[in-house]
Amino acid sequence: MNKIKRILPILIVILFVYIYYQFITIDKNDILMSPSVTNWFGTDSEGNDILIVIIESLFYELLTVIICLPIIYFLSIFIGHLLSKSKKQIINDLIQNILHFWITLPIILIALFLLIIIGSSQLNAISVIIFIFIPSQSLYIYNQIFDAKKEPFVLAKLSYGFSQNHIFWKHIFPFIRSSSINYSLSRIPEIIMLNISLNFMGLATQPPHHSFGRVLFDGLSFMFSAWWIWLFPVLFISLLYLLLINKIKYWTKDV
Repeated sequence: MNKIKRILPILIVILFVYIYYQFITIDKNDILMSPSVTNWFGTDSEGNDILIVIIESLFYELLTVIICLPIIYFLSIFIGHLLSKSKKQIINDLIQNILHFWITLPIILIALFLLIIIGSSQLNAISVIIFIFIPSQSLYIYNQIFDAKKEPFVLAKLSYGFSQNHIFWKHIFPFIRSSSINYSLSRIPEIIMLNISLNFMGLATQPPHHSFGRVLFDGLSFMFSAWWIWLFPVLFISLLYLLLINKIKYWTKDV
């Protein structure tokens, strides 16, 4: 019964989108139409229905999170484990200093610079987001491993001569798993907002596909004459952000 309650909102949303697609009136000649019965959120300068644009933009945001989050998580686990195994303190300190320096840099400028070099596309934006977020998460994982190694059960295993790989996967990783998952989940809003920022500058999702950032950029030209172009996406992004914050608190409580 609880599982049904959890998926019921999703089913309702899917049903709503299907019904809306069936009854919506799409005419590319109907540009800058204000909200009406046929187009609930109005149309933009190209005749696109704003609600359909929001739904497509949400799809790309969720796709970005679904791809980025697991890759960032597992690569950071791997890198953090490698750092914890290093026996040369000089190399270890050097890498940590580099990571500490990296996380102080403005990520939006790094993303902008990299995407100008490699080209603008959603796939490239996802790659850049992964590249940007891995160092800080790897450092977090390393610190968690470092603290876990001080635990009595880990010291006992080390005294018995077990290998570091065995101790990590059998004891340390289960010990830090909850905190590392919580940290990863807490970064979902960051990933979404960075992706929206990159789309706002035209560096991620390219036409004819839609994105929140691009919709907001296009809406600047119609700030007062066609307010619905930017108002509804802004309201939806705000609602999505608040919903994510609430859900992340719920998810991390169960982990």
